[in-house]
Amino acid sequence: MKSRSPWFILIIILLASMAAPLNQFKVPPVMPLLMEAFGRSAAQAGLLMSLFAITGLFLAIPAGFIFQRLGYRLTGMIAILSLVIGAALGAVTRGFDIMLVSRFIEGMGMCLMSVVAPAVIALWFSREKRGKAMGVWAIWVPLGSTLMFLLAPALAGRWDWPGVWWFGCIYAVGVGFLYLLFIKPGRAKPSKTEGKESSSELPTQGLARVLSNRDLWLTSFLFGCFNFVFIAFVTWAPTFLQQVRGITLARAAFSVSLTTILTIIACPTSGWVSDRIGTRKWVAVIPMALIAPLFPLSFSAGETGFWVLAILVGFIGGFVPPGVFSGAVETVGDERLSGMAMAVILIGQNAGMLLGPLVMGWVIEFGGGWQTAFWVLAPVSILGAAAGWLSRIR
Repeated sequence: MKSRSPWFILIIILLASMAAPLNQFKVPPVMPLLMEAFGRSAAQAGLLMSLFAITGLFLAIPAGFIFQRLGYRLTGMIAILSLVIGAALGAVTRGFDIMLVSRFIEGMGMCLMSVVAPAVIALWFSREKRGKAMGVWAIWVPLGSTLMFLLAPALAGRWDWPGVWWFGCIYAVGVGFLYLLFIKPGRAKPSKTEGKESSSELPTQGLARVLSNRDLWLTSFLFGCFNFVFIAFVTWAPTFLQQVRGITLARAAFSVSLTTILTIIACPTSGWVSDRIGTRKWVAVIPMALIAPLFPLSFSAGETGFWVLAILVGFIGGFVPPGVFSGAVETVGDERLSGMAMAVILIGQNAGMLLGPLVMGWVIEFGGGWQTAFWVLAPVSILGAAAGWLSRIR
């Protein structure tokens, strides 16, 4: 592994990481089909997205300890195997309860990969280049979700919704082989970590210091708010466009894919800007405040106006993750603790992923309909910006 270029390793990590969001976001493009197939309401169907995050929420801290104990290679393989098993189980089931179990298993893969990937990047890239590297890796979620938004309607048209699940399973198998082939045992040693003890030998005091870090928890809260509004928006927007605006499912999925496509552009840009101006904080805080008014406007916009707003949400919001990831691993002051730092970030991430689609689905059905649901996202975004402003990350 030492002969590999850091950027080559980053590409493999990116491809492997994409298996998680690709499987996570297979639900929104075919949500109406799933609601019909399983006979579920909007609030109940929202569990298919929210339950994916429950595993991550409860296993975030344990995932950090698993990483510290097993290392990045074995932890990464467990993550990919969870995605393979969960996707295959979901593809063959016709019961809603078993489908929820499969989403829980897939959530394990998302949780573990979220810990592994930033930790590997922190070990391979110096502080001066880490923002750019994190910015490139941060496209794992928008790239994986965009791929699924674009392919899912065609796959479902040919093989119904199980075809979408089998595609996610096959992709995870393929990148699993790449990960096994190129991510070898051992540890990269950038200049900052040369001569330091391995992550498995870290003292308990170091881990306790991470878990009691105020700024890390504030950053986690910011990221929780970001995931709340972002995941809720991309989960329910296709259904809104189909049911309220009367456009086809394929066109609705494409409209929302614009959000994730622009995020792909924004994340590397954010990493470059972050390194250039020397701050992780403001590239996360300012975008959270800027996207807040875009959500209420989405309800009243026509199809073209919705496209514009979807693009703005994607590009502006895409600045947030690189600032969070880079700031988190630097806040703890030791790259060997980056896995545990990401575990704290995961608590916020998965709490947002859990609550966003669930709350929005509940508001759609019981709390005032689509207009109120879009308005709810604005104050959550402002809360995230406030938490980031209070933090003292670089």
